[in-house]
Amino acid sequence: MEIIIPVQEKNNAISPVSIFKQAWRVCWKNVGKLSAIYLIFNLPVTIISLFPAVRQFADQKPSLAALLWFLFLIVISSWGHVALLLGANKAVSTEDYTIGQSISQSRLFLVKYLALILSVTLFIMVIIIVAGVSVVVALVFLSEINKMLAALICSVLVIVAVSSLVFFLLRWSISVLVCVFENSGPVSALKRSFCLVKEHINPVVGVYGLIMVVGIACLVPIVIAGALSSTGSDLNRAQLGSVIYMVLINAVLVPFFTTMIVVLYRKLREVSEDSCIHATIK
Repeated sequence: MEIIIPVQEKNNAISPVSIFKQAWRVCWKNVGKLSAIYLIFNLPVTIISLFPAVRQFADQKPSLAALLWFLFLIVISSWGHVALLLGANKAVSTEDYTIGQSISQSRLFLVKYLALILSVTLFIMVIIIVAGVSVVVALVFLSEINKMLAALICSVLVIVAVSSLVFFLLRWSISVLVCVFENSGPVSALKRSFCLVKEHINPVVGVYGLIMVVGIACLVPIVIAGALSSTGSDLNRAQLGSVIYMVLINAVLVPFFTTMIVVLYRKLREVSEDSCIHATIK
């Protein structure tokens, strides 16, 4: 006997709109815990970053202090993201969890998470460097022969590089969830993410598109406040207000967006498991 899974049912299961609605319901019920996890990691960093000594790092030449601060930001933000993923996953599963449990358990996955982020970052850097070197070589050797040909080849190289980054980053977009929820190493997480996403790229793009639209819409008040600030004192107040606004809005948005990605991952995994059952059971 062959088990047939209706295509329409699969498409509905990974509908971006349904994922948005489910994530909103889950996040609304758990907004206290999830927002607390976010604020525990990000509020202290935001306050420290307002100190003049820390704000000067961006204007100074590279230094040991700036490097240590940068590494601290990476570790603390990664730890917070993993803790938020664990909390959101428990919330989606309707399991009981505490803030302390999510933070404590996240330490177990932090090294693999950082290794995954480093691997993807290195991949991006390699693509950018190879594309940059190729463009320079094309300009040097072809510009003297035919400038139009050199410009055309450089344009093609840039398009190929950008397309390659988009292609892989979309298919690796849930690799951090695989790394945490399946306790996988960087290579395994990237392969698993590629496998889950490759047949359902449209819903994945739809989910991230919704996240982008909501994020941009929430930035409108900051843009308006900045445009209305004319004097120096108004500008300083607007900057401080923007920081406070971003902390408050991100305390809701970041948990909500994280929950959306968790729901997306779970839907993709369910469809993948259904496909395996359909292929193997006769």
